[in-house]
Amino acid sequence: MNILFESLKFNEFEIFSKLIHAVSPRCFENDEGEIEEFSFQGNDETGKAKEHVKLFLESIKIETNNLYLVNQVHGDKVFILDDSNLTFSEVEKISADAVITQLPEKPIGVFTADCLPILIYDPRLRVIGAIHAGRKGTEQNIIFKVMREMARVYGSRPEELLAGFGPAIGGCCYEVGEDCIRPFKDLFPDEKNLYRFDLSGRHFLDLIAVNKLEGQKAGLLPENIFSMRHCTFCSPKNLYSYRREGKTGRILTTIMLRS
Repeated sequence: MNILFESLKFNEFEIFSKLIHAVSPRCFENDEGEIEEFSFQGNDETGKAKEHVKLFLESIKIETNNLYLVNQVHGDKVFILDDSNLTFSEVEKISADAVITQLPEKPIGVFTADCLPILIYDPRLRVIGAIHAGRKGTEQNIIFKVMREMARVYGSRPEELLAGFGPAIGGCCYEVGEDCIRPFKDLFPDEKNLYRFDLSGRHFLDLIAVNKLEGQKAGLLPENIFSMRHCTFCSPKNLYSYRREGKTGRILTTIMLRS
């Protein structure tokens, strides 16, 4: 099948010839010239989910169909993919919200539809990570825990890591209860730009800003954090948003090392 679409990428990652990454758009033009939505998940007896994963990976020059995704549970567990014999179907049964690996030709990734997808790369040691940073995972400082595991397992240094923040619901649209903001007030009492209140008393949280702050506190250099600045809620034509639509599809954010 010949398909047409433009995936989202970080220019800062594109300079590494042995690194492949991409974020899926909502739609593509199929070989019949029709606009079709990517469907990566679900009980799909037609095989469309597998076909769409294959199409997306092929479009970014990843030839394997085996995408290593964990069972995301909105927590802070980090899975280390260090066994080359593990199959993708075994990995998807593991409950976690981040994956790190040094194995080449093993694409890892996360699914999101408002939560923040983060890709981390250590160019010196060639270690990659994919993080699903939802509100609960962010509250549990998942980006710090990923960096801690990269240091413990592989010897990564925080100041050498590069972090790409993909599309997520922005502080413009992420309305939450006051109880959801309170933990971040306690963590960062002097950072007033992480949340806001409008005239009607609604509360809004900037999930991206919180993760940037947590990343910097863990040792990431500000100049090594890159953001796509796409709000999922504001982009109905290009991106899925659970907050906007309820039952909806998922954005796939993936990264892989070349041999």
